[in-house]
Amino acid sequence: MTFVNKSRISSLDGLRAISICFVLLGHLAGTRGFPSALGFFTRYAEFGVRIFFVISGFLITHLLLQEHENTGAIRLRSFYVRRAYRILPAAYAYMAAVIVLVSSTLSGREIAAAVCYLSNYIHPTWVLGHLWSLSVEEQFYLLWPFAMAFAFRKRAMIALAVICACPFIRVAFYFSPLRSSFDTYFPTVADALATGCLLAIYRPRLERFAWLLQSRWMLTLVPTTLALHYWKFVHNKSYQVAGLTLLHFSIAVMIDHVIRRPYRLLNNRPVIWLGVLSYSLYLCQQPFLNRNSQALIASFPLNLVLAISAALVCHYAIEKPFLGLRVHQEKDQPVVLRSRLCVE
Repeated sequence: MTFVNKSRISSLDGLRAISICFVLLGHLAGTRGFPSALGFFTRYAEFGVRIFFVISGFLITHLLLQEHENTGAIRLRSFYVRRAYRILPAAYAYMAAVIVLVSSTLSGREIAAAVCYLSNYIHPTWVLGHLWSLSVEEQFYLLWPFAMAFAFRKRAMIALAVICACPFIRVAFYFSPLRSSFDTYFPTVADALATGCLLAIYRPRLERFAWLLQSRWMLTLVPTTLALHYWKFVHNKSYQVAGLTLLHFSIAVMIDHVIRRPYRLLNNRPVIWLGVLSYSLYLCQQPFLNRNSQALIASFPLNLVLAISAALVCHYAIEKPFLGLRVHQEKDQPVVLRSRLCVE
């Protein structure tokens, strides 16, 4: 596997930067003052989230596999403590700020779902709406490490089963009364994460095809992947059956390609910085990038400036200090595990 340095997988932060750009452009499109010619980006916010999901499945599985290789086991408590330091402080800070500032517009059901990471099942109002993807991630963090810890030898079979089952589950929901709201439920999106998991599991076996996977011809998958997502707006029924599966695999192949062949664009400092900021930026952009609001703070370009400013405060005042605290707490952990904290 190609690395930029010993503790960071090449290109992943660059891919996170691209993903958050799709989300930002998708949410900016339609806001007051944003160029109407770029309105098509509204259809690509979800695409950015799909990339995040596949990356997450790959990265978490990669870390769990390395821990198992180095220690012969997967320590669930250690995993959940690391995830808590990484995810919860910034997320709960955002929730607290939103609840205090706009509590009159939120129901108790929406607040409870956000706090319990169940927003993907209720479709809350805009300021909490983006937490559906974080809920999916948290549900993945809860289930997948257990599967890896207690059914390690069947890890590939489990991931494959999820990938095969999800299209049928989506079709079942598609023809049910829940058709209008099923696309954020964990059972309907879990295959995006499982595809990333499968990439991490089988990546060592792909070395025999390294000559092909690192070829520049693989860049033809970029327009192909974008087109696969657009399939949703042409024929949604077949997209739910086959399109999403192809999309996830296409994203996974691109992830493998840019790790094997780390392009300068994805690995220069500004792009890496944006990728590192992506979590806080995803959390904080929602109140400002609201196309249904006519408020000044939701008008372009001020809304983008405010979103980035809020993300910077969140990242440097909350996210980074807690990550530093996590590193301090883990000083007594084996060096081989501490040295890889940056990739999380």
